[in-house]
Amino acid sequence: MAKKLDKNKLVIVESPAKAKTIEKILGRTYKVISSYGHIIDLPKTKIGVDVNDNFKPSYHTIKGKGPIIKQLKEAAKKADKIYLASDPDREGESIAWHIANTLKLDHNEKNRIEFHEITERAIKDAVKNPKKINISRVNSQQARRILDRLVGYEISPFLWKLISPNTSAGRVQSVALKIICELEDKIKNFVPEKYWDVKGIFDEKYNLNLYKIDNKKIDKLKDEKLLDRVKKDLKKKYEVISSKITKKIKNPPLPLKTSTLQQLASSYLGFSASKTMTVAQKLYEGVSIKGEHKGLITYMRTDSTRISDEAKEMAKEYIIKNKKKQLYFYPFKKIETTKALKGSISTKAKKNNKNVQDAHEGIRPTDINLIPQNIMQYLDKDQFKLYNLIWQRFLISQLASMKYEQFEYILEKDKIQYRGSINKIIFDGYYKVFKEDENLPIGDFPEIKEGDKFTLDKLDIKEDYTKPPARLTESSLVKTLEAEGIGRPSTYASIIDTLKKREYVKLQNKSFVPTEIGYEVKTQLDKFFPNIMNIKFTAKLEDELDEVDSGDKNWIDLLKVFYTELQKYEEKCKSVVEEELEKLVISDVLDKNGKPMIMKIGRFGRYLASQDTESKENISLKGIDISLEDIKKGKIFVKKQIEELSKKKEGQKTDIILDNGSRLLLKYGRFGAYLESENYKEDNIRKTIPKEIKTKIEKNTIKKENDILCLKDMFDKIEKEEAEILKKAGKCEKCGRPFKIKNGRWGKFLACTGYPECKNIKKISKDK
Repeated sequence: MAKKLDKNKLVIVESPAKAKTIEKILGRTYKVISSYGHIIDLPKTKIGVDVNDNFKPSYHTIKGKGPIIKQLKEAAKKADKIYLASDPDREGESIAWHIANTLKLDHNEKNRIEFHEITERAIKDAVKNPKKINISRVNSQQARRILDRLVGYEISPFLWKLISPNTSAGRVQSVALKIICELEDKIKNFVPEKYWDVKGIFDEKYNLNLYKIDNKKIDKLKDEKLLDRVKKDLKKKYEVISSKITKKIKNPPLPLKTSTLQQLASSYLGFSASKTMTVAQKLYEGVSIKGEHKGLITYMRTDSTRISDEAKEMAKEYIIKNKKKQLYFYPFKKIETTKALKGSISTKAKKNNKNVQDAHEGIRPTDINLIPQNIMQYLDKDQFKLYNLIWQRFLISQLASMKYEQFEYILEKDKIQYRGSINKIIFDGYYKVFKEDENLPIGDFPEIKEGDKFTLDKLDIKEDYTKPPARLTESSLVKTLEAEGIGRPSTYASIIDTLKKREYVKLQNKSFVPTEIGYEVKTQLDKFFPNIMNIKFTAKLEDELDEVDSGDKNWIDLLKVFYTELQKYEEKCKSVVEEELEKLVISDVLDKNGKPMIMKIGRFGRYLASQDTESKENISLKGIDISLEDIKKGKIFVKKQIEELSKKKEGQKTDIILDNGSRLLLKYGRFGAYLESENYKEDNIRKTIPKEIKTKIEKNTIKKENDILCLKDMFDKIEKEEAEILKKAGKCEKCGRPFKIKNGRWGKFLACTGYPECKNIKKISKDK
């Protein structure tokens, strides 16, 4: 008899990082292997959807996944029981479904397991409670994927012909682009208005804001006539018409979900949405702490702020245990000790009434006792920052609500009102340790009652102008997308990355500014496909996909309605595109026969071609900025740019002569400017340019003599300064070897030449 396998139960996960941990938790009878994400997908080079056969998708094995599929099949043959443990979301469900189809598993079998944290309890509970694959969730993901395909493959070809082959349409990304472009239009068209901020000082001690005039609330006083009216009452008596105390409660912030995690990481840490999700993924999968692999946070793709009873109890125990200890909240910010921690635990963890992705919890630490500062040594810098943020936010969310009283009083004369308020804290709760960006005005309540009269002694009037709306940052764009119901939290990072990658937007002071090409894409899509660019339509479609997920809507019916509508717009677009293509766009560049060359669009983008159809003369326009307005007018001006680009490729002469007699040339590569020997093929000499010189090159402030860049003196000066720094630094105190100067993210620093054996680094002293 053949020896029975030790491991006869197979668990298939998405990530190899999870496999070892889970295998260790489950024991020797389990084998855990990774699918490395998706194993099959729609093809890259074609639409892969049969629109005439109920939108039947044509799935193909992803390139490079053949060996992995082979491994999965071999492991499955040896297993008595197979568990599919891909991530607990729509995409994870689809991966499980594809694996089940590939391995020919019975779809009626309960082999799908889900866990929202990589802990022993969660893993073992999941294995004890397997479920069938949720086909509604799979269909929801299929529908979303096919919708994206239909938009991308049906609409993008029009953009290629109208604008450029480098453009594309996206079901969600295009709407996000529209939001950015329309905001920019508002900023450009904004006309500042003068206004006055008015405060009244009564009896030389009460400072009140102008509140109402003629029963209309005043935020910014813009009417000068009303201002004159306010001024007339100076030194006159006002009567208290309202004086009341109101009990108020201020709840702690909710636990994090994907969107708020991305927003806070952007605001507090400067992380992009994609970086946040990458780091969070590593924290979820876990790190090795004292030889034991631990998942540090719960699953980070969730719309939910719900917290389990176990997690609430864990937080409560920690709070009570540590109520006398000093706590640290938000990155590196020291907060005072609290006495209010023994209050009741906040239960503010309400799920959104719709669009909540699955039955997830909010994002929280798996173990509150893994304090960020205590495990800092096991995390890299970014992991620590993000874990610290998640840990703190969870703890704060479980603290008691703040209770306070607000005293409000209103003074009036001749229908002009001033309002004042002051607050008194009854119970600090979470507010003792976390005030966010809001500090309530706190003080003793004045003895003011209705009927009392006070003199308006002074007016504090500040003149200002209204400001245009602020551009969107990554944080505020995510917030806007969520508020409008565009996309879902798991897609925000990819939406933003696509907009940046396509160069539809650029970052200016960490804010999104649409590029010319971005504006044109938005304009053309708005013109020909208004439904795709309609925010409400896109949000409604997301809701319908959620209905597919819940089993309340048929996914094929959804696709049919969408595609029928799409085809109507496509037909209208075709004739216009054909007309546009017939238009001749000439340039200011002449061919060999002295005729203006014409712009064409080919496989690799825009290029110039001779009007002589038999001529093969052409010039690539890659890297050349072309005014879309000029294209519309039928003539582009690119001669100067082409000449400058040609010069850059050849290199510009500098005054630096090498020992071998060769001159260094300034050239531009993938990573910017660099110096290269004019005889590079023989001597193979290249030289990096110090940051301070590179900046001057970019600003075009380098002196020239006879068209030769004067760089030698600057290089000599820097070399002299660095020689002095190295002389002063001496030898490495750890290994005795000399230092060298290196450039890092924060500038120059000293590094031991004995690296990697010696990793000693030092700051460069700025003392002269």
